Amino acid sequence: MAVALILLILPTLFNLVTPDKNNSYKQLEISQMGIDWKLPIVTESNAPVMCEETSDDITMVYWDCNGDTTVSTMVVENMEDPSNTLRRMVKATLVTEVDESLEAVSSDDGRAYALYVPAEQYDAYWSLPIVALALKGQGDYENLTLLAVINGESLEYYSTHIWSSMAKNRGESWQQEFPLQLEDDPWQSDSLDDPFQDFPWEELPWDQTPEQAPDQAPGQELPDLDSLFEQYPELFDPSSLPPVVEGESL
Repeated sequence: MAVALILLILPTLFNLVTPDKNNSYKQLEISQMGIDWKLPIVTESNAPVMCEETSDDITMVYWDCNGDTTVSTMVVENMEDPSNTLRRMVKATLVTEVDESLEAVSSDDGRAYALYVPAEQYDAYWSLPIVALALKGQGDYENLTLLAVINGESLEYYSTHIWSSMAKNRGESWQQEFPLQLEDDPWQSDSLDDPFQDFPWEELPWDQTPEQAPDQAPGQELPDLDSLFEQYPELFDPSSLPPVVEGESL
């Protein structure tokens, strides 16, 4: 009987000690369990910037913002090299390689830092650019640093709001010039290699019969697959086609 009673109440006890992160839509903040210092992220009008807290652990909190951007927040101790720390945090949170030559820029007072990891092309696909931000504490929190790693389509919005909130925490105005130059989506550039860019589409009336093609000389046949293969072999090279992937992760 006692064993049966314990089995019945065990799920209830488990729910009491395990936080439920489903639909945890709340104000975005940089904080850590057991540390009083936290940084709430706000807009210029002091309205809270809202995101969904999807999960957390002892050292890190993960946020889903706007359905297209991830923000990972954490607190570290005794940061000595801001650039190295931010590069390591990007590697740890997004499991991606970071160029060791990338250096962080700092605010005028030397308490806030920003690192930009540009998008990179891998064959036919691009990684999304990444911003990592840090705020060093002072006074009772002098040995602590708040960190945020932002990655996604709404990178500029969340990066600039976190940076401005860091300025407000330091007693400065919210409206701050963002220290990083974020590039336009490089995958939308006209300069990218296009294996079909030299293909003379206007010379190939695919959907026209000889009667519908006024520029076709009498007796001239429409191009067939064999002639296209001989004239444009690079279009039939498997290496010119993008690889098939099962999914994409931010």
